[in-house]
Amino acid sequence: MKDKKDFNITQWRALRNAPQFVALATAAAGNSGLLGSLSEGMAAASAFSAAGRANNELIRQIFTRDEIRSAQQDIQAVLKSVPAGAAVESRLQEAALDAVRAALEALQAVDAGTDLDDYRKMLTWLGEEVANAAKEGDFLGFGGERVSEGERKFLARLYMIVGRP
Repeated sequence: MKDKKDFNITQWRALRNAPQFVALATAAAGNSGLLGSLSEGMAAASAFSAAGRANNELIRQIFTRDEIRSAQQDIQAVLKSVPAGAAVESRLQEAALDAVRAALEALQAVDAGTDLDDYRKMLTWLGEEVANAAKEGDFLGFGGERVSEGERKFLARLYMIVGRP
């Protein structure tokens, strides 16, 4: 199994940032409204906590409190760089998928084997957890759908990159 010391700074940032980008991009794709966004945020926090207890040491290291904080700072910097009036959702999705590609390349570069498989599974699980956290398009709790069209499209793009485990 690999750990943080097996990666250079750029590789580690990609590994650390990709899961948070995936969670944020999935939530943004849903247009869930205030309550839905809160549910999706809580689902992401719960998933991060669960990942911090994973059987895989590399994944546990990615989800330490300090690494989560550092990833949030990196993501904020990316969001601040989006020009006013630009499509934030689109930019966020592209940044998420770029981070996923970079993270997978980092794992492949160090011949990560099982870690690579576990990381892929973790990314798809995380996206699905957030997507399933709230109904979109409902009215006072009636109707709507569990996973919105926007979330399905983003997850499909994610699956194309990671391969659906």
